[in-house]
Amino acid sequence: MFKRNDPLRKAFETLYTVRLFRDRVSRLCNRLDERKNELRARMLLLESRGESYLAKRYAEETVKLEGLLKNLATIQLVLDKVDIALQHAIVMREFNTLVLELKPLIEDLSKLPIIKSVPEMSLLLADLEESVRELAELQTSPTSITYSIPTTSEVKAVLEEAREALKKRLEPTT
Repeated sequence: MFKRNDPLRKAFETLYTVRLFRDRVSRLCNRLDERKNELRARMLLLESRGESYLAKRYAEETVKLEGLLKNLATIQLVLDKVDIALQHAIVMREFNTLVLELKPLIEDLSKLPIIKSVPEMSLLLADLEESVRELAELQTSPTSITYSIPTTSEVKAVLEEAREALKKRLEPTT
């Protein structure tokens, strides 16, 4: 179904990579959110006991986790944008502008500090960058469709045949 150098195939592979990346980010968000809720519960427990120093430390950790969650939410939004662009290109079979749209988004992702600090995310981003680079290499100018206008004698012959066929259909059968 797919050729080796088919942009459609590469777009599907890139879409898979994006969705894998997005799922991993989502799982990390869920784990961090659970951890934040645990720390908040401990903080409330410590505050109720009167241990304000430890409660303050847990509150600081909760704030740090919230910052991480905001960064991860930004990453998820960018990945959603990449996913939508890929889906649109796949459905419309328009790959010429896809790379131009994806490259700035991938560059923005690579500039985020959380990507550099989490090794798994760095690897996923490298895979995504490679997929987009390979998709860019497959970019070719659209093939021009050549259409030769039939000569007038050919057109007249076809029209005459169509008229005769129409007359035969319209004639009453007796």
